[in-house]
Amino acid sequence: MKTMRIPLLIALAVAVLGIVFGSFFDLSISKAVASSNNMFAITISAIGPTIGFAAVAAMGGGFVALALKGDYHIALKVCFYVLAIACLGVAIYFSAGEWFGINGFYGAAPEWVGYLVVVIPEAAAMVGGYFLFKDIKNKNLWIVFLIVVVILAICLVGAVTGLKSLFHRPRFRFINEVANDLSYFHNWWERCPDYKQIAESFNTSTDNFKSFPSGHTAETSILLVAAVFLPFADKKFERYQLVLFFIASGLVLIVALARILTAAHFLSDVSMGAFIMIFLLTIANEVTMRIKALQLEEVKA
Repeated sequence: MKTMRIPLLIALAVAVLGIVFGSFFDLSISKAVASSNNMFAITISAIGPTIGFAAVAAMGGGFVALALKGDYHIALKVCFYVLAIACLGVAIYFSAGEWFGINGFYGAAPEWVGYLVVVIPEAAAMVGGYFLFKDIKNKNLWIVFLIVVVILAICLVGAVTGLKSLFHRPRFRFINEVANDLSYFHNWWERCPDYKQIAESFNTSTDNFKSFPSGHTAETSILLVAAVFLPFADKKFERYQLVLFFIASGLVLIVALARILTAAHFLSDVSMGAFIMIFLLTIANEVTMRIKALQLEEVKA
């Protein structure tokens, strides 16, 4: 939507500045503030993805509303139910792993306990999504939902996971606490091809070589996607759109800071995680505003 152009460009500029600034000061910033024992930052790091994926679960509730309330072919309704289950499953699976995995409260409880932590809030988000979208005005909202799914898949599965697998950048907690050798520091554009040998030599997890970019920050940035596309469901949401976008941006910044404080990421890592999502969202916003069939006025006509 046109009203979101400037906010998105501002957010994109902030992310770019973070990448540029981090290119020069990544190591010095982390040396000054980062510690893997920062419990407050770890807590924020665990909560962030749970909140971010709640938007995905809410979209699942939207698919249920479309299936129950919408006038669609039975085959399409079946697809809506399948997508609803997939949304809830993705939200639970990916947010659960952040609680007691290696990037959360590692060792405090078995990793499966994370599922018990997130299943209720994610299920509640799905129920909330149903009530949010049950009286939708736009019959083509399901197309918008599919666009959101594509954005998230490209960002989280394609770009973030792909770049982690390509660069294998050592995390600061490995450099500072495991190896205790700053020579292992790599800039974000430098690959670490011998990461497996290094991990074996220090008897540590290869997860310590997945610093760039930040998955937590990208996952929390899902909230930005929700804020931008929410008015496609009903024009009344436009009055809250900018406020929701600013709140979402604040949460992304808090999680990004927490990831730096926990020694899991550098400034350029979290900035790139946010940049990828915002960049794709900016493109999608420009495309969708030009597709008349997705606009609420067109649907009414």
